[in-house]
Amino acid sequence: METTDYFRNDVLEKRPYIKQGWLELALKEPVRREVQSDDGRIRHWVWIPELERYLRVVTLADGTTVHNAFLDRRFKP
Repeated sequence: METTDYFRNDVLEKRPYIKQGWLELALKEPVRREVQSDDGRIRHWVWIPELERYLRVVTLADGTTVHNAFLDRRFKP
């Protein structure tokens, strides 16, 4: 899986609990997918049963390179 330097060096440092399997699930079977109008990045949301929360995964415009990931408290499906 492709990731940005920001994801590897900053995001995983702050959120070491994020599992690669969750990222893969978000890209393959998201609950919702949206393209950001300002930069073309794509937001993918996936439900994580073991945390009982939604994870938002942001990819670059290519839809496969992970740039950010975090638990999204405000997301409503």
